[in-house]
Amino acid sequence: MKFIYFGSVIHFGGGPQLAADTAKRLAVEHDVEIIDNYGACEPYLKTLKDVGIKVHILVPEAKNVYIGYKNDKLRRLWRIIYQIPVFLRLRRRLIKKICEINPDAIWVYSYTPVAFLVSSFRLRKYPLAMEVVGCPDAASIRGFRKWLMEHRVTILMAISTETAKQLQLAGMKEDRIRIVFDTIGMADTLKRSTQALEAPLPGLDRHPRILVPATLIPKKGQDTAIKAIARLKSEGLDPTLWVAGDAPGNDQSYPEYLQNLAKKLEVLQNVHFLGWRYDVPAIILCSDIVVLPTHEEGFGHVILEAMLLRRPVIATPVGGIKDSIKDGCNGLIFLVDDDEALASHIKRLHMDKQYVSVLTENGYKTATERFSPENHTKRVTEALVDAVKKRKTDRVKIW
Repeated sequence: MKFIYFGSVIHFGGGPQLAADTAKRLAVEHDVEIIDNYGACEPYLKTLKDVGIKVHILVPEAKNVYIGYKNDKLRRLWRIIYQIPVFLRLRRRLIKKICEINPDAIWVYSYTPVAFLVSSFRLRKYPLAMEVVGCPDAASIRGFRKWLMEHRVTILMAISTETAKQLQLAGMKEDRIRIVFDTIGMADTLKRSTQALEAPLPGLDRHPRILVPATLIPKKGQDTAIKAIARLKSEGLDPTLWVAGDAPGNDQSYPEYLQNLAKKLEVLQNVHFLGWRYDVPAIILCSDIVVLPTHEEGFGHVILEAMLLRRPVIATPVGGIKDSIKDGCNGLIFLVDDDEALASHIKRLHMDKQYVSVLTENGYKTATERFSPENHTKRVTEALVDAVKKRKTDRVKIW
């Protein structure tokens, strides 16, 4: 079969990395081509081109395409208006390219690509599978977004049990939902973990060494980890916290807040902002503990990376994390914003190496057995094939 993956990748985070890895695995047995809006993310494009996957960039000449400013409605509106000519050009080229390729199904990862696709009657005939990333609350699935999911998307691929639950609560029919647990590129993760670091890591002389690898946006909760570091220091420990990730687009308010918080709590010498790093697996191996203090999470790929590399994981029980971590068995759980509980967990793992061994062994089994790339590829393939079959037997009404 022939599949198209369509989207706009600006930042090579967990979702785009998974999409690239999935495309590579699907391409072993199917014809897979990628359509990207602007070609703005070089690591993403290189990952695909290195394995011979065709990548079609619709508007490579477009510059400064990130809209941003979610908290400034006026500036955001201006950015949208400014981009209208680019959007129109993109739409024309998208329709032409899809009709040229003539795929059996199209696969997307967010609402925006669906909106572009639904704008053309010529593209109505193509089955559409949407990977529902993140874990949207049912109440947030409303208006135009809900209409798109109900009337244009053929199959919804929920990346976690909680995501599927929220989709059903929002009114999506169960027979259109497929749970497709995320995974990671395990061979690639293991390879990257042994490669030289991109840059030296500060604070290697301190323990415990804690890594928080996540995009610098408020919902990722890095401030909770910084507060936990301050608690540990007050209890006599001298930890290192590596914050790996950057802020997408042009809004630097949250990174500045984190810097000011570390200064206020007098832990600047313990907290190190590494920026975006491709060598996260190698940093995981240098760390003692991996923490994901997020407020919401579709899945949490870094959890599987840490488990695969046998490092203990501490995370919040949100979204897909509940599918991967069983508290006290293969990782530890703490509530959102509870820096006191996080500090307590870190201290326990620092003091009890035997307990760490139990957690990491169980975590390794979780990553390699339940969430293997083979299982993920099988489920994605089944969802795409189901989309083709369902489109033929039960056409989705557009209007």
